[in-house]
Amino acid sequence: MSDSRNSWQWYWMPATVFLIGLLSIILLLWVNRISERLRIDSAIVDAIMDVQIHTATAHLWLEQAIGGDTEVDVEKVIAGLDQAINLVDVTLNGGKAEHDRILEPLKDPELRLRAETIKSLLKKLKMIGLVRLQNPEKSGIGSGIDHQFDLVFKEIHSKARELEDIMEIDEAGNEETSSRLFLGILLIWAFIVAAATAGLWSRESARKSAEEELLKANEQLLSQTEELTGHREHLTELVEKRTAELTAANKLLQAEIAERRQTEETLKETEKQIRQLSFRLINAQEIERKRISMGLHDELGQALNVTKLRIRVIEKGLREDQQAIRKDCEELLEYMNHVIEDVRRLSLALSPTVLEDLGLTSALRWLISSFLKIPNMKITSDIAEIDHHFPRNHWITIYRVFQEAITNIGKHARAENVSVVIRRHDDRVTFSVEDDGKGFDLKQASMKDVSEKGLGLTTMTERVRMMGGNLDLWSQEGKGTRITFSIPVEKGGA
Repeated sequence: MSDSRNSWQWYWMPATVFLIGLLSIILLLWVNRISERLRIDSAIVDAIMDVQIHTATAHLWLEQAIGGDTEVDVEKVIAGLDQAINLVDVTLNGGKAEHDRILEPLKDPELRLRAETIKSLLKKLKMIGLVRLQNPEKSGIGSGIDHQFDLVFKEIHSKARELEDIMEIDEAGNEETSSRLFLGILLIWAFIVAAATAGLWSRESARKSAEEELLKANEQLLSQTEELTGHREHLTELVEKRTAELTAANKLLQAEIAERRQTEETLKETEKQIRQLSFRLINAQEIERKRISMGLHDELGQALNVTKLRIRVIEKGLREDQQAIRKDCEELLEYMNHVIEDVRRLSLALSPTVLEDLGLTSALRWLISSFLKIPNMKITSDIAEIDHHFPRNHWITIYRVFQEAITNIGKHARAENVSVVIRRHDDRVTFSVEDDGKGFDLKQASMKDVSEKGLGLTTMTERVRMMGGNLDLWSQEGKGTRITFSIPVEKGGA
């Protein structure tokens, strides 16, 4: 019995707080329910009032139209009746009414019956109105159909007013219920607070008694402290042992770190060797390109020109009655011209002589001028003189990187505008090629293997790295692509 009483002394406060919270939640839920009910009733009342307004407006305009007023928009009148019917539908089945109010489906059977009656009367009013509009001479003011039209209108107004009154009575009842509930819960709160105050007084007395017992318990704790001191000394010994183990582990870790650093140095040396090998491969590639270019120009080009001259000699030796053969010769000569031009362009692409004849800057400008021949594409350029910034053995490498960037635009970008900017910034020269083409997803492109995304970008990056530079690529689908690479200038270059 005593244990039960002590337990109640310790738990009555949480129980009190729980009861107050529970009553608060009940009050909030009920008030919210009443508020929601009031909101629904108010929305339905507004919808019924809008139905009356639309119906009265349509009735007035219809009478004016039948009376001969040509300024009345008949379609607008019928639309007003349709809007009134739609409002009744929203009241019945829920949805969005006028003034952006959202209605829930009407659940009360009696109210639904009244709303359906109003809807059927509105449809009847619309049908009579259409009949009157089709025969205005026979349905004027004072006619039988006019009398029927007015009766239906009055009945709609009467039924709508009855439904509105029912909703207003329900709204008033909900407000009265809410007030009673609030007053009842307020009284219960007052009782619980009074009981809690009395309980606190009793609990304070119990606290003083418990304080005395705590003082006794403190003395027991002091004795236990001495016992814990002995345990702490033993714990110190264990800590020293563990520290020795950690020291040994730390030495082992330092040895692993040294080994890792040695591995990293080896990797750096391997990377250096790979870069040197890449340089040799690219240099060998340029030499082979130059050899093939010379072969195309000196051997194939010469052979094609000789063939062209031989065809011209044959053409001159033809008789007047051999016009068909003469025409074939002209077509063949024109085709030979195209082939010679293709060989010349291929030879220049393999080994641009303009680079050796005029220098790097002029070669880049010539490359852009060749790019201007692509139809439906506009290119703007701002190229500074950069020949003196780089050693001659870097010229062909820079030219190839720039050529690859320009070529990719012509092959893939579908761009309308291209911008090329070459400028020196401090101790570096920055090259920027940007287009407004279709672009691509960088994340998806980076996930592809080399066979899918090609060697172009990889080769460009490697060429720039060999010159001590860096390359940056930006692209976004539908917004174009920008390739920017910067290369340090040669020491002593102005």
